[in-house]
Amino acid sequence: MEVKVESRIGILNQVEKCVYDFVSDCNNFKPLANHGPVKDWTSDSDSCGFSVENIGRLSFRIVDREPGKFVKFAIDNPQAENVFLWVQLKDSGLNNTRIKLTTKLNVNPMLKMLISSPLKRALDKIVDTLEHYYSH
Repeated sequence: MEVKVESRIGILNQVEKCVYDFVSDCNNFKPLANHGPVKDWTSDSDSCGFSVENIGRLSFRIVDREPGKFVKFAIDNPQAENVFLWVQLKDSGLNNTRIKLTTKLNVNPMLKMLISSPLKRALDKIVDTLEHYYSH
């Protein structure tokens, strides 16, 4: 069963090009990632990996980009194929960019009930972190 989870729409105080340049290079996430449950960050421009407490090691790679619109990530793990994360952007005026995260994955119905709410909270937390990052 396909599960689609979307974050809330965030507002970043930055022009869309700068936000796109940031989210389309995985190296830029390191300052945001090495705190809380995320540890052992590694990255290059197209991929990143990290450990999460109680979950284990996760790796993502960028599989598609469209400047000014989105960056699409796929999980780089053979046990979790067809797991995607889209970072969608929309220019909404001077120094103001809307952002939304969407993930899609295939899981059984029981697992869907268990993961939908925590996944939504995680996506919203990423949006919160980016809003805080761009509030300065």
